[in-house]
Amino acid sequence: MEYTHFSHHHNLKIHQVTQGQTIRCSGCERLCHNTVYACWQCNFFLHDHCATAARYIKKHPSDAQHPLVLIPKPTYCSGSFICNACGDTGSSFSYCCALCEIDLHVHCAFLPLRVTHKSHQHELKLYLGVVNRKDEIPDEFCKICSKVLNTRHFCYSCVDCEFGVHTFCATNEVKPELYMVDDSVPDTGATSSNSQATAVNEPTAEEVIVELYNLQLQMQMAQGLAQMMASFNPSLS
Repeated sequence: MEYTHFSHHHNLKIHQVTQGQTIRCSGCERLCHNTVYACWQCNFFLHDHCATAARYIKKHPSDAQHPLVLIPKPTYCSGSFICNACGDTGSSFSYCCALCEIDLHVHCAFLPLRVTHKSHQHELKLYLGVVNRKDEIPDEFCKICSKVLNTRHFCYSCVDCEFGVHTFCATNEVKPELYMVDDSVPDTGATSSNSQATAVNEPTAEEVIVELYNLQLQMQMAQGLAQMMASFNPSLS
């Protein structure tokens, strides 16, 4: 069976990664180890959770007011984005909100809210960056890798023990079922090429995505124009 995905112009086929194969996901840019959706003509591959990721997420903890929209490529002039969750850059799939300037890797968008780790006896809770509140996380270094822990980004922590760690040090788990598009089944990117679309009276997920995507492009074009005008006239900056 072949599948279609909004980010790629060719159909994709299921492929089982064999031992010794080096395949990198075109969505999250991580190595693939199990089943992937593949286009061998373009060397385009997607993890299962990247291929079936919801086209948008409503009420994500990082932005409860606006949906986060899945886009295949960053729209920034640099061609990359900085993930608000882990602080690393990305140049492929991301969940974003142009209004709030939020960009998340696909795997960072679906981090489990609580995890356990062999390095600590208590459950670790996901924190979305330090804010002015009583449970502010004081750690400056990750308790697992000993590298700097920037608490402006997501981290896992046991506040009682002042034990904070990077998200990627605590877990590799991805839980795409955490945030549903609605109360039923999420609208996902990969669909069977034989499937039939169902007409509804309300705007479709595709229409919502296009509208938000266009809004982001307009905002970034306006920002770029403003910066260009400021460079011509320093008095405007």
